[in-house]
Amino acid sequence: MAGEICLICQARGNGYFVAATEYKCTICGAAIDWDNAVSHYMKHVKPSGNDVICGICNAKVKKNDVRNHIRGHFAVGEDNRYFCGVCGREFVDREALLVHITRTHE
Repeated sequence: MAGEICLICQARGNGYFVAATEYKCTICGAAIDWDNAVSHYMKHVKPSGNDVICGICNAKVKKNDVRNHIRGHFAVGEDNRYFCGVCGREFVDREALLVHITRTHE
């Protein structure tokens, strides 16, 4: 989205994004590829009563829904990635980034 202004540093984006096929896990630093991202991040959920806490966005998710929730962070075919300007975490959509910023950095 050309011309959008970063919420953190106020820099204007150029609208160019690169689809990543491999990257570093934002939680443990392991090198993972997109095909294994959901399985990898399933290792980072934390129990919370009958629910679990997503290791990516800290959302409380029902145990039965956690795989679909994590899959949403890594939607197949998405070329646009959004990065948190504070901690560098990566998101597939702007809304997930905004939720992360609100829950984690404010």
